[in-house]
Amino acid sequence: MKQITLNTATAFLIGSLINATPTSSFAQETSGTVEPLSTYQAANAIKWEVGLVAAGAVYLGLDSWNWGSSNSFKFNDEGWFGLDTGSAGADKLGHMFSSYAMNEFFNKRLNQKTNNKYAAARNSALFSSAIMLGVEIFDGYSDDHGFSYEDFILNSAGIGISYLKNTVPGLDEKLDLRVEYNPTDAYSDHPITDYSGYTYLAALKLGGFNSLKSTPLKYFELQLGYHAEGFKSNEQAEFPEAKTELTFGIGLDLSEVIFKPIKKRYNNGAIEAADTFFRYYRPKGTYISTVLDERIE
Repeated sequence: MKQITLNTATAFLIGSLINATPTSSFAQETSGTVEPLSTYQAANAIKWEVGLVAAGAVYLGLDSWNWGSSNSFKFNDEGWFGLDTGSAGADKLGHMFSSYAMNEFFNKRLNQKTNNKYAAARNSALFSSAIMLGVEIFDGYSDDHGFSYEDFILNSAGIGISYLKNTVPGLDEKLDLRVEYNPTDAYSDHPITDYSGYTYLAALKLGGFNSLKSTPLKYFELQLGYHAEGFKSNEQAEFPEAKTELTFGIGLDLSEVIFKPIKKRYNNGAIEAADTFFRYYRPKGTYISTVLDERIE
C-alpha cells in the first residue's frame, strides 16, 4: 500500500505557482471569447508539466514500488477504511488528494496558457487519469502491490472533484481539499510513506456563499478531517495504540483573512502563490477541532 506522489504532485503544484501570475482561472470570462482547444494542443501547451509528473511517477515506481518484479499481472484487494487494513484508509485518501492536486496543477497551467476553461478542465482530467491509470497498471506487475480497484476509484474521485470545481460555477469558491502534515519519528526522513503524519480534510468555505459574503462568517470555514496513526510496526514506540479519528473543525479562511486584503493593494506573484498554496495545505493554529468518531485497533 503506497501513498501515490502526495509530495511529488504537491511539489510540482507549488513549483508552478511560484511562477504564477495573478490572473483569473477562468480566462474566457474576462476576455469574452472562447478559443478552440484540442487534446493535442492542450498536451503541447503543458508538455513539460505532464512529462515531469509522469517521469516522477516512473522513477518512484522503479525505485520504491518494485515495478517489473512480477512476470504476470495481478490484482490486489487492499480494502477501504477498516482497522485490519495497512493504514486504515489513510493511503486511500493519499491517492485521492494526490490525484486531486495533480489535476489542479495541470488545470491551472492550462488556464494560464489557453483560453477555454471547459476544454482545459476536460484535458487536465484526461492527462491526470492517464498517468494514474498507468501507475495502477504498472503496479499490477509488482510483487509488492498489484492493481488496486480501491486506489483506482479514489484516484478517479480526486480527479473528479477537481474537474467539478473547475466547471461548476461557484463550487471552487466553496470547496477545497487539503492536508496537514506533522512528521512522525519513524518517517522523519521519508514523508511520502508517513501515513501517520497526515490529516486529510475537506473545507467548506462560508465566504463562497452569496448570502454570507458580506458577513463576518466569510472569514471562516467548516472542516471535516480524517487521521490514522500507529498502523505500522515501526510506529508502535510513538503510537502505542493504532487508531483513527474523524474530526470536525472550524478554521480561518486564510484567503479571506490575509491574502484578499493584501491583493487589493499589491499585485504580486509571490502573494498569489502563497494564497494558492494554503488552499491545499492547512497550517497549525488556524483552526479548532473536535473528534466526532474514534476507532482503536
